[in-house]
Amino acid sequence: MDGTLPLTGFAVGMLIGLTGIGGGALMTPFLILVLGTRPVVAVGTDLVYGAVTKLVGAYLHWRQGTVDVRLALRLAAASVPAGVLAVAALRLFPDAARADDAVKQVLGLVLVAVALLLLARLGGALPIALPERWRRTCQGGGTYAAGALVGALVGFTSVGSGSLLVPFLVSVFPLAPAQIVGTDVFHAAMLVTATGAAHAGRGTVDWPLAAALLVGSVPGVAVGSWMTTRLPSQAVRAGLAVLLLVAGANLMGLLG
Repeated sequence: MDGTLPLTGFAVGMLIGLTGIGGGALMTPFLILVLGTRPVVAVGTDLVYGAVTKLVGAYLHWRQGTVDVRLALRLAAASVPAGVLAVAALRLFPDAARADDAVKQVLGLVLVAVALLLLARLGGALPIALPERWRRTCQGGGTYAAGALVGALVGFTSVGSGSLLVPFLVSVFPLAPAQIVGTDVFHAAMLVTATGAAHAGRGTVDWPLAAALLVGSVPGVAVGSWMTTRLPSQAVRAGLAVLLLVAGANLMGLLG
């Protein structure tokens, strides 16, 4: 193992700590577009890589009381089965090449959606909270629907456990910011561990690659978290949104 992969893990971890954007939205495109990793293997490797950090984060948030455990379990009741089924659905493709192509297309679409959502939030185009009638609906069956959607996307692309779920929690549930983060991380630990295990069972995880990335990402997250009060986070998030938009378009083949 040379120093390239740990340095990459460090850079991605730093961006995660600095912006709060999930590792899947950053690491999976890098593995595919830069390292040339097979898309399905990139997804499985990222999920295993992310499960370690999510489990540590979930424990720390639980210890400090910033987790709505009941809400996290409700989300997981739908997201974990949906995520495992999404991994199983990869077997339906006639060959590995078609499965890889499908993952690339869906991943590109999700990255573009995440980028546009991030830009809309930065521009103030999205409401902080939904109208009361919609909130009541989303707090009921809508929570399971959101969990199932996020779970399926995570199992298929590794993206969505934080990038898409946090805006939902912010808009629907009257929780403090620390509880939003803690609940999301606690739920993600269950979802990412389950889907990562499903990919491991299919043999679509590059274990040495995941280990090399983890060497750098753990200190990277710590450095990024320390930098949040020292850098203009809005500008960093805007730049990251543009990067995700370009990566998504590239994966879908829109940039030639």
